[in-house]
Amino acid sequence: MRVPIFIKTFILLLLSFSAVFLLNIYISNERFSPMYIEENISAVKSSILNSVDEVNQDIALDQTELNQLSSETEFIRIKDNIVVDTVGPKYINDDALIDFVISIYDSEETITEGNLAYHQTIIDDIHQINYIYTYDSGDYLIVSTKIQSLQNIDALLNTINTTQSIYILITITILSIIISYNISSPIKKINQYAKDISNLNFKRKLSLKRKDEFKDLISSLNEMTFNLKKTYHDLNEANQVLSSDIDFKKQQEQKKKELIMMINHEIKTPLAVMKGMIEGMIDGVGRYKDKDKYLKELLTQIETIEDITKDLTYSLRLEDKKKSEDICSTIHLEKHIKALENFAAQHQIIIQKNVSYSDLLMSDELLGILITNLVKNAILYSDDKYVYVDGTIENNLYTLSVRNKGFIPEDQIDQLFNSFYRIKKQSEKSSGSGLGLFIVKQICDLYGYTYKLFNDNGYVTTKIQINTKNELS
Repeated sequence: MRVPIFIKTFILLLLSFSAVFLLNIYISNERFSPMYIEENISAVKSSILNSVDEVNQDIALDQTELNQLSSETEFIRIKDNIVVDTVGPKYINDDALIDFVISIYDSEETITEGNLAYHQTIIDDIHQINYIYTYDSGDYLIVSTKIQSLQNIDALLNTINTTQSIYILITITILSIIISYNISSPIKKINQYAKDISNLNFKRKLSLKRKDEFKDLISSLNEMTFNLKKTYHDLNEANQVLSSDIDFKKQQEQKKKELIMMINHEIKTPLAVMKGMIEGMIDGVGRYKDKDKYLKELLTQIETIEDITKDLTYSLRLEDKKKSEDICSTIHLEKHIKALENFAAQHQIIIQKNVSYSDLLMSDELLGILITNLVKNAILYSDDKYVYVDGTIENNLYTLSVRNKGFIPEDQIDQLFNSFYRIKKQSEKSSGSGLGLFIVKQICDLYGYTYKLFNDNGYVTTKIQINTKNELS
Protein backbone atom coordinates (compact mmCIF):
# COMPACT_ATOMS: atom_id res chain seq x y z
CA MET A 1 0.00 0.00 0.00
CA ARG A 2 1.36 3.40 -1.00
CA VAL A 3 1.61 5.82 1.94
CA PRO A 4 2.18 9.53 1.11
CA ILE A 5 5.44 11.01 2.38
CA PHE A 6 3.45 13.68 4.26
CA ILE A 7 1.76 10.99 6.40
CA LYS A 8 5.03 9.13 6.93
CA THR A 9 6.89 12.26 7.98
CA PHE A 10 4.04 13.42 10.22
CA ILE A 11 3.80 10.08 12.06
CA LEU A 12 7.59 9.83 12.43
CA LEU A 13 7.90 13.34 13.87
CA LEU A 14 4.88 12.90 16.14
CA LEU A 15 6.25 9.65 17.57
CA SER A 16 9.75 11.10 17.97
CA PHE A 17 8.59 14.24 19.75
CA SER A 18 6.18 12.27 21.91
CA ALA A 19 8.86 9.74 22.91
CA VAL A 20 11.25 12.50 23.93
CA PHE A 21 8.55 14.29 25.91
CA LEU A 22 7.38 11.12 27.71
CA LEU A 23 10.97 10.20 28.56
CA ASN A 24 11.45 13.65 30.02
CA ILE A 25 8.28 13.27 32.13
CA TYR A 26 9.39 9.85 33.34
CA ILE A 27 12.85 11.09 34.33
CA SER A 28 11.33 14.12 36.03
CA ASN A 29 8.92 12.03 38.11
CA GLU A 30 11.44 9.35 38.99
CA ARG A 31 14.38 11.59 39.75
CA PHE A 32 12.87 14.72 41.34
CA SER A 33 12.56 13.42 44.93
CA PRO A 34 15.90 11.55 44.99
CA MET A 35 17.68 14.51 43.46
CA TYR A 36 16.20 16.80 46.10
CA ILE A 37 17.55 14.60 48.92
CA GLU A 38 20.92 14.18 47.19
CA GLU A 39 21.25 17.93 46.72
CA ASN A 40 20.46 18.51 50.41
CA ILE A 41 23.05 15.94 51.55
CA SER A 42 25.62 17.44 49.21
CA ALA A 43 24.95 20.99 50.50
CA VAL A 44 25.22 19.95 54.17
CA LYS A 45 28.41 17.95 53.57
CA SER A 46 29.94 20.87 51.70
CA SER A 47 29.07 23.32 54.50
CA ILE A 48 30.52 20.98 57.17
CA LEU A 49 33.78 20.45 55.33
CA ASN A 50 34.12 24.16 54.50
CA SER A 51 33.61 25.10 58.18
CA VAL A 52 35.88 22.48 59.76
CA ASP A 53 38.79 24.85 60.45
CA GLU A 54 36.58 27.67 61.72
CA VAL A 55 34.75 25.35 64.12
CA ASN A 56 38.07 23.88 65.31
CA GLN A 57 39.19 27.44 66.13
CA ASP A 58 36.12 27.79 68.39
CA ILE A 59 34.41 30.32 66.12
CA ALA A 60 30.70 30.49 66.89
CA LEU A 61 28.60 28.26 64.62
CA ASP A 62 26.31 31.14 63.65
CA GLN A 63 29.39 32.95 62.37
CA THR A 64 30.27 30.19 59.93
CA GLU A 65 28.81 28.92 56.67
CA LEU A 66 26.76 26.44 58.71
CA ASN A 67 24.40 29.23 59.70
CA GLN A 68 23.08 29.39 56.14
CA LEU A 69 21.47 25.93 56.60
CA SER A 70 20.32 26.43 60.21
CA SER A 71 16.65 26.91 59.23
CA GLU A 72 16.21 23.18 58.66
CA THR A 73 19.38 21.66 60.10
CA GLU A 74 20.64 21.40 63.70
CA PHE A 75 24.38 21.83 64.31
CA ILE A 76 25.86 20.80 67.73
CA ARG A 77 29.49 21.38 68.75
CA ILE A 78 30.79 18.95 71.39
CA LYS A 79 34.19 19.47 72.88
CA ASP A 80 35.58 17.29 75.65
CA ASN A 81 32.21 15.57 75.66
CA ILE A 82 30.47 18.86 76.53
CA VAL A 83 28.03 20.77 74.27
CA VAL A 84 29.69 24.13 73.69
CA ASP A 85 27.58 25.59 70.87
CA THR A 86 24.38 24.90 68.88
CA VAL A 87 22.54 26.47 66.00
CA GLY A 88 19.32 25.56 64.20
CA PRO A 89 16.12 23.74 65.28
CA LYS A 90 16.23 21.28 68.21
CA TYR A 91 16.09 17.73 66.80
CA ILE A 92 18.32 15.91 69.36
CA ASN A 93 17.91 15.94 73.15
CA ASP A 94 21.07 16.39 75.17
CA ASP A 95 20.47 13.09 76.90
CA ALA A 96 20.34 11.29 73.58
CA LEU A 97 23.60 12.62 72.18
CA ILE A 98 25.62 9.58 73.21
CA ASP A 99 23.05 7.24 71.71
CA PHE A 100 22.96 9.41 68.58
CA VAL A 101 26.73 9.08 68.10
CA ILE A 102 26.70 5.36 68.80
CA SER A 103 23.81 4.79 66.37
CA ILE A 104 25.74 6.45 63.58
CA TYR A 105 28.89 4.41 64.06
CA ASP A 106 27.01 1.16 64.64
CA SER A 107 24.68 1.43 61.61
CA GLU A 108 25.60 -0.74 58.63
CA GLU A 109 24.16 1.92 56.34
CA THR A 110 26.52 4.61 57.59
CA ILE A 111 28.71 6.14 54.95
CA THR A 112 32.18 7.22 56.03
CA GLU A 113 34.21 9.79 54.12
CA GLY A 114 37.38 10.56 56.11
CA ASN A 115 36.42 12.14 59.45
CA LEU A 116 32.83 12.58 58.26
CA ALA A 117 30.25 9.86 58.72
CA TYR A 118 26.53 10.01 57.92
CA HIS A 119 23.51 7.85 57.36
CA GLN A 120 19.88 8.33 56.32
CA THR A 121 16.65 7.05 57.84
CA ILE A 122 13.01 7.49 56.83
CA ILE A 123 10.45 7.88 59.60
CA ASP A 124 6.81 8.63 58.73
CA ASP A 125 7.73 9.88 55.24
CA ILE A 126 10.31 12.21 56.71
CA HIS A 127 13.89 11.85 55.58
CA GLN A 128 16.31 12.30 58.50
CA ILE A 129 20.04 12.54 57.69
CA ASN A 130 22.48 12.47 60.60
CA TYR A 131 26.15 13.52 60.32
CA ILE A 132 29.12 13.43 62.68
CA TYR A 133 32.50 14.97 62.08
CA THR A 134 35.21 13.74 64.44
CA TYR A 135 38.01 16.14 65.39
CA ASP A 136 39.41 14.03 68.18
CA SER A 137 38.20 11.74 70.91
CA GLY A 138 35.36 13.55 72.68
CA ASP A 139 35.54 16.38 70.13
CA TYR A 140 32.72 16.29 67.51
CA LEU A 141 30.46 18.31 65.27
CA ILE A 142 27.05 16.65 65.21
CA VAL A 143 24.55 17.55 62.48
CA SER A 144 20.96 16.44 61.99
CA THR A 145 18.60 17.52 59.24
CA LYS A 146 15.01 16.53 58.49
CA ILE A 147 13.32 16.81 55.08
CA GLN A 148 9.55 16.68 54.81
CA SER A 149 8.14 14.06 52.37
CA LEU A 150 7.73 15.29 48.78
CA GLN A 151 4.54 13.35 48.09
CA ASN A 152 2.46 16.53 47.80
CA ILE A 153 5.04 18.09 45.52
CA ASP A 154 5.08 14.93 43.37
CA ALA A 155 1.29 15.08 43.05
CA LEU A 156 1.50 18.72 42.03
CA LEU A 157 4.19 17.89 39.51
CA ASN A 158 2.00 15.15 38.03
CA THR A 159 -0.88 17.62 37.67
CA ILE A 160 1.42 20.18 36.04
CA ASN A 161 2.92 17.51 33.76
CA THR A 162 -0.53 16.29 32.71
CA THR A 163 -1.63 19.83 31.80
CA GLN A 164 1.66 20.46 30.00
CA SER A 165 1.31 17.16 28.17
CA ILE A 166 -1.96 18.26 26.57
CA TYR A 167 -0.58 21.59 25.40
CA ILE A 168 2.73 20.11 24.33
CA LEU A 169 0.96 17.30 22.46
CA ILE A 170 -1.09 19.88 20.55
CA THR A 171 2.07 21.89 19.88
CA ILE A 172 3.92 18.75 18.75
CA THR A 173 1.04 17.84 16.41
CA ILE A 174 0.98 21.32 14.87
CA LEU A 175 4.78 21.39 14.52
CA SER A 176 4.75 17.90 12.98
CA ILE A 177 2.15 19.00 10.42
CA ILE A 178 4.11 22.16 9.57
CA ILE A 179 7.45 20.33 9.26
CA SER A 180 5.87 17.46 7.30
CA TYR A 181 4.21 19.87 4.89
CA ASN A 182 7.44 21.85 4.56
CA ILE A 183 9.27 18.65 3.53
CA SER A 184 6.57 16.90 1.50
CA SER A 185 5.23 19.90 -0.45
CA PRO A 186 8.38 20.56 -2.54
CA ILE A 187 8.87 16.80 -3.03
CA LYS A 188 5.30 16.56 -4.35
CA LYS A 189 5.89 19.46 -6.77
CA ILE A 190 9.23 18.02 -7.89
CA ASN A 191 7.54 14.63 -8.47
CA GLN A 192 4.83 16.24 -10.63
CA TYR A 193 7.50 18.19 -12.50
CA ALA A 194 9.47 14.98 -13.12
CA LYS A 195 6.30 13.30 -14.47
CA ASP A 196 5.81 16.18 -16.93
CA ILE A 197 9.41 15.82 -18.09
CA SER A 198 8.99 12.05 -18.50
CA ASN A 199 5.98 12.81 -20.76
CA LEU A 200 8.16 15.28 -22.74
CA ASN A 201 6.11 18.21 -21.47
CA PHE A 202 8.64 21.05 -21.17
CA LYS A 203 6.14 23.91 -20.81
CA ARG A 204 6.21 24.10 -17.01
CA LYS A 205 9.10 25.59 -15.04
CA LEU A 206 9.75 24.51 -11.48
CA SER A 207 9.88 27.44 -9.05
CA LEU A 208 9.93 27.19 -5.25
CA LYS A 209 10.79 29.87 -2.71
CA ARG A 210 13.37 27.90 -0.79
CA LYS A 211 16.82 28.76 0.56
CA ASP A 212 17.97 25.26 1.47
CA GLU A 213 19.14 22.15 -0.43
CA PHE A 214 15.84 22.15 -2.33
CA LYS A 215 16.93 25.38 -4.05
CA ASP A 216 20.06 23.68 -5.43
CA LEU A 217 18.01 20.64 -6.45
CA ILE A 218 15.45 22.80 -8.27
CA SER A 219 18.20 24.71 -10.08
CA SER A 220 19.78 21.43 -11.18
CA LEU A 221 16.40 20.09 -12.37
CA ASN A 222 15.65 23.26 -14.34
CA GLU A 223 19.09 23.09 -15.97
CA MET A 224 18.59 19.41 -16.76
CA THR A 225 15.17 20.20 -18.26
CA PHE A 226 16.68 22.93 -20.44
CA ASN A 227 19.34 20.51 -21.72
CA LEU A 228 16.74 17.79 -22.31
CA LYS A 229 14.44 20.21 -24.11
CA LYS A 230 17.27 21.43 -26.35
CA THR A 231 18.48 17.87 -27.03
CA TYR A 232 14.94 16.69 -27.76
CA HIS A 233 14.34 19.66 -30.07
CA ASP A 234 17.62 19.00 -31.93
CA LEU A 235 16.85 15.28 -32.14
CA ASN A 236 13.35 15.97 -33.39
CA GLU A 237 14.67 18.31 -36.06
CA ALA A 238 17.29 15.75 -37.05
CA ASN A 239 14.59 13.07 -37.27
CA GLN A 240 12.41 15.33 -39.40
CA VAL A 241 15.32 16.08 -41.72
CA LEU A 242 16.19 12.37 -41.86
CA SER A 243 12.56 11.46 -42.50
CA SER A 244 12.33 14.15 -45.17
CA ASP A 245 15.54 12.90 -46.78
CA ILE A 246 14.27 9.33 -46.73
CA ASP A 247 10.93 10.37 -48.23
CA PHE A 248 12.73 12.46 -50.84
CA LYS A 249 15.02 9.57 -51.77
CA LYS A 250 12.03 7.24 -51.99
CA GLN A 251 10.26 9.72 -54.25
CA GLN A 252 13.35 10.07 -56.40
CA GLU A 253 13.75 6.32 -56.67
CA GLN A 254 10.11 5.98 -57.57
CA LYS A 255 10.44 8.72 -60.18
CA LYS A 256 13.49 7.05 -61.67
CA LYS A 257 11.67 3.72 -61.84
CA GLU A 258 8.68 5.34 -63.54
CA LEU A 259 11.01 7.22 -65.86
CA ILE A 260 12.87 4.07 -66.84
CA MET A 261 9.60 2.33 -67.59
CA MET A 262 8.47 5.29 -69.70
CA ILE A 263 11.82 5.38 -71.49
CA ASN A 264 11.52 1.70 -72.24
CA HIS A 265 8.08 2.36 -73.72
CA GLU A 266 9.08 5.51 -75.64
CA ILE A 267 12.24 4.07 -77.20
CA LYS A 268 10.58 0.82 -78.20
CA THR A 269 8.51 2.56 -80.90
CA PRO A 270 11.33 4.27 -82.83
CA LEU A 271 13.53 1.19 -82.43
CA ALA A 272 10.78 -1.03 -83.89
CA VAL A 273 10.32 1.38 -86.79
CA MET A 274 14.08 1.50 -87.38
CA LYS A 275 14.34 -2.26 -87.28
CA GLY A 276 11.51 -2.66 -89.80
CA MET A 277 13.02 -0.04 -92.12
CA ILE A 278 16.49 -1.63 -91.99
CA GLU A 279 15.08 -5.13 -92.62
CA GLY A 280 13.04 -3.77 -95.53
CA MET A 281 16.09 -2.06 -97.03
CA ILE A 282 18.23 -5.18 -96.60
CA ASP A 283 15.62 -7.41 -98.23
CA GLY A 284 14.70 -4.79 -100.82
CA VAL A 285 11.05 -5.19 -100.00
CA GLY A 286 8.38 -2.70 -101.10
CA ARG A 287 9.05 1.00 -100.76
CA TYR A 288 12.27 0.44 -98.84
CA LYS A 289 14.07 -0.42 -102.11
CA ASP A 290 14.84 3.29 -102.34
CA LYS A 291 17.51 3.22 -99.62
CA ASP A 292 18.69 6.79 -100.09
CA LYS A 293 15.23 8.13 -99.35
CA TYR A 294 14.54 6.00 -96.30
CA LEU A 295 17.97 6.38 -94.82
CA LYS A 296 16.94 9.98 -94.12
CA GLU A 297 13.84 8.72 -92.27
CA LEU A 298 16.05 6.31 -90.37
CA LEU A 299 18.30 9.22 -89.39
CA THR A 300 15.25 11.08 -88.11
CA GLN A 301 14.32 8.14 -85.84
CA ILE A 302 17.89 7.98 -84.56
CA GLU A 303 17.80 11.70 -83.79
CA THR A 304 14.55 11.14 -81.87
CA ILE A 305 16.24 8.50 -79.72
CA GLU A 306 19.25 10.80 -79.32
CA ASP A 307 17.00 13.64 -78.12
CA ILE A 308 15.30 11.35 -75.62
CA THR A 309 18.68 10.09 -74.34
CA LYS A 310 20.08 13.61 -74.00
CA ASP A 311 17.01 14.93 -72.20
CA LEU A 312 17.00 11.85 -69.99
CA THR A 313 20.62 12.49 -69.03
CA TYR A 314 19.76 16.06 -68.07
CA SER A 315 16.74 14.89 -66.08
CA LEU A 316 18.72 12.39 -64.02
CA ARG A 317 21.60 14.77 -63.27
CA LEU A 318 19.75 18.02 -62.49
CA GLU A 319 20.19 17.72 -58.71
CA ASP A 320 23.96 17.42 -59.05
CA LYS A 321 24.11 20.68 -61.00
CA LYS A 322 22.37 22.80 -58.33
CA LYS A 323 24.54 24.60 -55.76
CA SER A 324 23.43 26.80 -52.87
CA GLU A 325 25.61 29.72 -54.04
CA ASP A 326 24.36 29.66 -57.67
CA ILE A 327 24.18 33.12 -59.30
CA CYS A 328 24.09 33.92 -63.02
CA SER A 329 23.47 36.97 -65.19
CA THR A 330 20.70 37.32 -67.76
CA ILE A 331 23.51 38.03 -70.24
CA HIS A 332 23.91 34.25 -70.32
CA LEU A 333 20.17 34.00 -70.94
CA GLU A 334 20.55 35.96 -74.16
CA LYS A 335 23.45 33.74 -75.21
CA HIS A 336 21.33 30.63 -74.76
CA ILE A 337 18.47 32.22 -76.76
CA LYS A 338 20.86 33.23 -79.53
CA ALA A 339 22.09 29.62 -79.75
CA LEU A 340 18.51 28.57 -80.53
CA GLU A 341 18.12 30.88 -83.52
CA ASN A 342 19.48 28.28 -85.94
CA PHE A 343 16.98 25.68 -84.65
CA ALA A 344 14.21 28.27 -84.99
CA ALA A 345 15.23 29.10 -88.54
CA GLN A 346 14.98 25.42 -89.49
CA HIS A 347 11.31 25.63 -88.51
CA GLN A 348 10.73 29.04 -90.12
CA ILE A 349 10.39 30.70 -86.71
CA ILE A 350 11.73 34.09 -85.59
CA ILE A 351 12.59 34.58 -81.91
CA GLN A 352 11.76 38.03 -80.58
CA LYS A 353 13.27 38.76 -77.20
CA ASN A 354 13.05 41.60 -74.69
CA VAL A 355 15.22 40.69 -71.71
CA SER A 356 16.02 43.00 -68.78
CA TYR A 357 19.39 42.65 -67.12
CA SER A 358 19.64 41.18 -63.64
CA ASP A 359 21.54 38.64 -61.55
CA LEU A 360 19.47 35.51 -60.98
CA LEU A 361 19.75 32.96 -58.20
CA MET A 362 20.19 29.99 -60.50
CA SER A 363 22.94 27.96 -62.08
CA ASP A 364 23.93 29.21 -65.54
CA GLU A 365 23.78 25.67 -66.88
CA LEU A 366 20.31 24.99 -65.45
CA LEU A 367 19.08 28.36 -66.73
CA GLY A 368 20.33 27.38 -70.19
CA ILE A 369 18.54 24.01 -70.02
CA LEU A 370 15.34 25.70 -68.82
CA ILE A 371 15.19 28.40 -71.52
CA THR A 372 16.26 25.93 -74.23
CA ASN A 373 13.43 23.55 -73.43
CA LEU A 374 10.85 26.35 -73.18
CA VAL A 375 11.84 27.99 -76.46
CA LYS A 376 12.18 24.68 -78.34
CA ASN A 377 8.76 23.63 -77.15
CA ALA A 378 7.31 26.97 -78.31
CA ILE A 379 9.01 26.66 -81.70
CA LEU A 380 7.68 23.13 -82.27
CA TYR A 381 4.10 24.09 -81.39
CA SER A 382 3.81 27.67 -82.70
CA ASP A 383 1.01 28.35 -85.21
CA ASP A 384 2.79 31.32 -86.76
CA LYS A 385 6.39 32.36 -87.38
CA TYR A 386 7.06 34.13 -84.08
CA VAL A 387 8.09 33.05 -80.61
CA TYR A 388 8.35 35.75 -77.92
CA VAL A 389 10.76 35.68 -74.99
CA ASP A 390 10.44 38.39 -72.29
CA GLY A 391 12.29 38.97 -69.03
CA THR A 392 11.04 41.63 -66.58
CA ILE A 393 11.75 42.53 -62.94
CA GLU A 394 8.83 42.96 -60.57
CA ASN A 395 9.23 43.23 -56.76
CA ASN A 396 12.74 41.73 -56.85
CA LEU A 397 11.42 38.74 -58.82
CA TYR A 398 12.50 38.08 -62.39
CA THR A 399 9.56 36.95 -64.49
CA LEU A 400 10.64 34.93 -67.53
CA SER A 401 7.86 34.36 -70.08
CA VAL A 402 7.81 32.45 -73.39
CA ARG A 403 4.82 32.83 -75.79
CA ASN A 404 3.82 31.18 -79.02
CA LYS A 405 0.70 31.33 -81.14
CA GLY A 406 -1.59 28.41 -80.42
CA PHE A 407 -4.09 26.83 -78.06
CA ILE A 408 -3.96 23.92 -75.61
CA PRO A 409 -7.09 22.15 -74.44
CA GLU A 410 -7.65 23.07 -70.80
CA ASP A 411 -7.89 19.44 -69.72
CA GLN A 412 -4.36 18.80 -71.04
CA ILE A 413 -2.51 21.80 -69.58
CA ASP A 414 -1.70 20.18 -66.21
CA GLN A 415 -0.46 17.02 -67.94
CA LEU A 416 2.10 18.84 -70.10
CA PHE A 417 4.65 18.89 -67.28
CA ASN A 418 4.54 15.08 -67.01
CA SER A 419 7.31 13.08 -68.64
CA PHE A 420 6.77 11.94 -72.27
CA TYR A 421 3.40 13.69 -72.54
CA ARG A 422 2.79 15.26 -75.98
CA ILE A 423 -0.11 17.07 -77.60
CA LYS A 424 -0.95 15.62 -80.98
CA LYS A 425 -1.44 18.39 -83.55
CA GLN A 426 -1.59 18.41 -87.32
CA SER A 427 0.59 21.51 -87.50
CA GLU A 428 3.37 20.09 -85.25
CA LYS A 429 6.70 20.57 -87.06
CA SER A 430 8.41 17.48 -85.56
CA SER A 431 8.14 15.18 -82.64
CA GLY A 432 9.94 16.15 -79.46
CA SER A 433 11.23 13.88 -76.69
CA GLY A 434 8.28 14.61 -74.42
CA LEU A 435 10.70 15.54 -71.62
CA GLY A 436 11.11 19.28 -72.24
CA LEU A 437 8.48 20.68 -69.88
CA PHE A 438 9.08 17.83 -67.43
CA ILE A 439 12.72 18.99 -67.13
CA VAL A 440 11.51 22.61 -66.71
CA LYS A 441 9.29 21.46 -63.85
CA GLN A 442 12.21 19.60 -62.22
CA ILE A 443 14.46 22.67 -62.35
CA CYS A 444 11.78 24.94 -60.85
CA ASP A 445 11.07 22.38 -58.10
CA LEU A 446 14.79 22.26 -57.26
CA TYR A 447 14.85 26.00 -56.54
CA GLY A 448 11.29 26.31 -55.29
CA TYR A 449 10.31 28.70 -58.11
CA THR A 450 6.74 29.03 -59.35
CA TYR A 451 5.88 28.08 -62.93
CA LYS A 452 2.65 28.07 -64.97
CA LEU A 453 1.43 27.47 -68.50
CA PHE A 454 -1.87 28.92 -69.76
CA ASN A 455 -3.84 30.08 -72.79
CA ASP A 456 -3.82 33.86 -73.25
CA ASN A 457 -5.81 35.47 -76.12
CA GLY A 458 -4.68 33.03 -78.80
CA TYR A 459 -1.23 32.47 -77.32
CA VAL A 460 0.20 29.73 -75.17
CA THR A 461 2.25 31.42 -72.43
CA THR A 462 4.69 29.91 -69.97
CA LYS A 463 5.77 32.06 -67.01
CA ILE A 464 8.48 31.34 -64.41
CA GLN A 465 9.37 33.59 -61.47
CA ILE A 466 13.07 33.51 -60.45
CA ASN A 467 14.63 35.10 -57.36
CA THR A 468 17.18 37.83 -57.99
CA LYS A 469 20.37 38.68 -56.12
CA ASN A 470 18.72 41.87 -54.77
CA GLU A 471 15.95 39.80 -53.24
CA LEU A 472 18.53 37.70 -51.38
CA SER A 473 20.26 40.72 -49.86
